[in-house]
Amino acid sequence: MRMRFSPRSVLAVTAGVLALSFVNVSTASAAPGAVIMEQGGNFQQVRDPQGGQCYPGLGPDTAIANRTSGTILMFPDNFCQTRILNPLGPGEFRPDENVGSFLALD
Repeated sequence: MRMRFSPRSVLAVTAGVLALSFVNVSTASAAPGAVIMEQGGNFQQVRDPQGGQCYPGLGPDTAIANRTSGTILMFPDNFCQTRILNPLGPGEFRPDENVGSFLALD
């Protein structure tokens, strides 16, 4: 027994799949710009960080600049899992932070 779909139902399913694929693309988009960190002569730069992705930091006494169009959250641990959330908005700079890792929100 074969199931047959009408052209209208195939079109509706295709439209739904396309709509969901655009939602996934927009939530994982990059925040244009760069996050720049410096600690004791060590520099690290992350260009266009992806939303929802955890990036490693340089640890205590880190100078950090958010030169993206989105907000980032800084964490003292290396895996963006500590419940201490320290936001840094677009264009903000902090000269002395404990940045074990950071997460781009958008």
